[in-house]
Amino acid sequence: MVNLLNNEIISNVPNAWLSTLENYITKGENAEIWDSTGKRYLDYVGGYAVLNTGHLHPRVVKKVREQLDNFSHSCFAYAPHENAVNVCNELNNRYPIKDSTKTFLVNSGAEAVENAVKIARYFTGRKSIISFNGGFHGRTYLAMGLTGKDKPYKEGFGPFPDFVHHTEYPYEYRGISDELAIEKLDTYLSTTLNPNEVAAIVIEIQLGEGGYIPASKAFIQHLRKVCDENGILLIFDEVQTGFGRTGKMFGADHVDVEPDIVTLAKGIAGGFPLAAVLGRSHIMDSIHDAGIGSTFGASPISCAASLGVLEAFDNENIISNTKIQEKIMKNALNAMMDNYDFIGDVRGYGPMIGVEIVESKISKIPDKSKVTKILDQCKENGLLLVSCGQEGNVIRFMGPLTTPQNQVEEAMEIFKNSLV
Repeated sequence: MVNLLNNEIISNVPNAWLSTLENYITKGENAEIWDSTGKRYLDYVGGYAVLNTGHLHPRVVKKVREQLDNFSHSCFAYAPHENAVNVCNELNNRYPIKDSTKTFLVNSGAEAVENAVKIARYFTGRKSIISFNGGFHGRTYLAMGLTGKDKPYKEGFGPFPDFVHHTEYPYEYRGISDELAIEKLDTYLSTTLNPNEVAAIVIEIQLGEGGYIPASKAFIQHLRKVCDENGILLIFDEVQTGFGRTGKMFGADHVDVEPDIVTLAKGIAGGFPLAAVLGRSHIMDSIHDAGIGSTFGASPISCAASLGVLEAFDNENIISNTKIQEKIMKNALNAMMDNYDFIGDVRGYGPMIGVEIVESKISKIPDKSKVTKILDQCKENGLLLVSCGQEGNVIRFMGPLTTPQNQVEEAMEIFKNSLV
């Protein structure tokens, strides 16, 4: 039943801008939110994997309030401010690239991806970009072109840039092994696309919208080899995998591979709009004066929030907490998989877990309708989750990494009781 608040939403925003909750959110605290009726939920959507440090983390709030006492905005290209430089310095020192790096701050993951590709094409003097089936890189035009999932992101919005080429991402559950994905890439480069025309390969360490599918170390290492042999830049899209989401500070820490450029966003600033393009210094410095820029990028307030996030990681054992979360969640979800024929797979790095729902383990036919029923029941029972995957049949967990153990256990219990 549509209530008054639904009518207000429907009357004022486009139908395509969907809301999961019927009522407005009025309060959030770490992993909990409350709506306008007073109903409490465990928030395992987390602003779509943004709230790694939870709602209203005290260190983030403190930093933001301090900044608001001074000034609210400055365009960095005109009047630089210390918060932005401090964030860039922190990221340069933390991201696992041994060489000297520099960082450029923007507003969103899509904007970061657009700039990463722009920089790669400028630096190499090449046009073509390789990305992967199932990958998601944003909703701006080039980012949509890179995205390898048509519905709902690309359908009806084309045509897209013809210099983007898609190849297979490993998906063991669906029969795409590392070996097969490597063969597909190598064959494409030897028969269809001249590697000397490729500026960059863009990849997520673990697919987000594409189904929470982790890439193996061996596959990413092969990409590094291909790039090194052909003068291609390797770009990691860590918009979703960064800042502890995978159980390590960055997704790159799982694969022991250094990219040339990386994009970071989502968990970077505790819910405030901020994103980063970080790359090897000689690449980042190759761009002519004013070739990159952003009016609202490096917002002093967002940068203050980011410094609060990084302070929390340094002082609160958040990464250690992800190990506890991962153990609780995977033990519970694997037990459910043993007991329910419609749970086909449980996977993911750390607590970045996807649960693939199928008609049966034997058929492996994606069951999106079952997912819808489960998500609706979870919401009714006080747990917010959303789906992903090429067929919309994967349930993903994106709760705060600061969620206390008892609430992680509560989330697993609600999920189990919502399997319909």
